[in-house]
Parts: sequence; structure tokens; C-alpha cells
Amino acid sequence: MEYGLRLAHPDAAPADPRDVCPASWRRLLPEGPIVALYFGSEFCEDRLPDLDEAEAFCATAQARGWEPTLLTPLVTPAGLERVHRLLVALGAILRQPAVVFNDWGVLGLLRERHPALPRRAGRLMNRSLRDPRAYRAAPGGCATHDASRFARLRRFLADAGVAAVETDADLDGGYLGDCSDGLARALHLPFTFAASGRNCPLKALLYREGGGFSKSLADPCTAPCRSGPMPAQRDDAALPHWRAGNTLFYEIPQQSASTWLAHTDRIVLHEEALP
Repeated sequence: MEYGLRLAHPDAAPADPRDVCPASWRRLLPEGPIVALYFGSEFCEDRLPDLDEAEAFCATAQARGWEPTLLTPLVTPAGLERVHRLLVALGAILRQPAVVFNDWGVLGLLRERHPALPRRAGRLMNRSLRDPRAYRAAPGGCATHDASRFARLRRFLADAGVAAVETDADLDGGYLGDCSDGLARALHLPFTFAASGRNCPLKALLYREGGGFSKSLADPCTAPCRSGPMPAQRDDAALPHWRAGNTLFYEIPQQSASTWLAHTDRIVLHEEALP
């Protein structure tokens, strides 16, 4: 097993990847080397890094012999142009990260304008159910891992030059397939996203009463979520939840996560729930 790390800051990289998780997860996870450092944003284009931040992560990765891996979210046309400018700027200083896309427009951008960069399909490309309420009655519930429903999508991604697929531990399994199509497989732990959207409650709180969501859709954000995720109380689900910007996360039961390890080539460990 190999590992990727998703850290809030580039200077926080541990020697053992399992050190970023709660101690209880260490018993579940096998030993393995760190091969990639993830940075950027999967869920919010306001949280895309500027060049200085991206360069800091790339420099840390290069110094340790890891692959820098830029996470990109669903984007507007302006966000797509921002991704392009960032990749051009990184290329100008000889940084060539792998890119995780969660938007078909970003995949098209990579194919047309940045063909040399490795492409990885992100968590949002897997539309399987992730409802945390399903774990209320059976916290250790296991996915079936039937890959047949995802065969056409995986063939399409492979034909588009995608190197790997990445996912949460969803309720169905199967999206990661069996590697017969050449796609590598990455599982993100321990935080699964339950819901995400353009409307961001934290951003809306920046406005006075009556000016929240309608204004927050169009205005740039000062990213109050950079201070870290906040615990979110849910009466309809038994699992721990966190609010991180525009995304709600929960921690998947370890027993359920363990059934995914045989279907995974890389585990991406998240230091905290990050948008």
C-alpha cells in the first residue's frame, strides 16, 4: 500500500503517514511509503491556492521525493481560467503537479492545454451514495464492491488519458474497479463528504442579516474556513460530522473502511476535514 497526504500546511508532513489520523485508525491501516502530497481544493474554487501556496507544497513534495498533486473543484468559467493560470505559472518555475479534477471542464483543460500533466479523477466524479444516515442501524455496514455499474465510466476515463480514480468510501463500492483497465485506485480517509454546494454557510455569515446567500454566490470569499473545520451536530446521524466551508463531512466507521483496503492501491489520508 502507498499513501498520499492531504495537509493544511506543507510544513506539517510526518515521517509515517498514519500519524495524521486519529490513533484509533493506525491499527487499521497497513504500513506503506508516502508517495504524494495533495494540496488545493476539491470543493470550493475560492479555496484554490495562489502561486506562493502551490509552490510551497510543490517544493516540500520535491524535497521529499513525493509527487505534488493539485486538487481542483467544480469551477465556474472564471475558476477554470484560474486553474489554467496557476498551472501555467507552476510550469514556468518547473513545477508539474499531477492534477485531480472534479469537473469535466477541468479534464478538457488538461487534455487540451496541459497534456503533459498526470490526470486523476477526483471524489466528486463518483456519484455513488454517501448518506451518513445509512450507518445509524449498521455502523459496520459493508459495500458490495460490484464494479459492473462503473465499467463504462472507467473505460471513458482511461480512454481520456486519466491515470487514476479517487473516491470516498461510499455505500456501494465498485467505483475503484479491479485495475484491468489500467486505472490506479485511491481511497480518501477518514473523512467522507456528505454534501457540498455553491452556497456556503460560513461565507453567508460574513454578511449582515438579509444579505447572505444571494450575495455570497457572486462575491469573492475571504475563506473563514481556513481556521479549520467545525464540529457539526446532527440529530439524524450517529457519526461525527464537521462543517468545512461549503462542505459537510463525516468520519466513516473503521469497520466499513476496512472492507475497501483490498480494492485500493493508494490511501489518501486527510489531516482534517478540508474543503
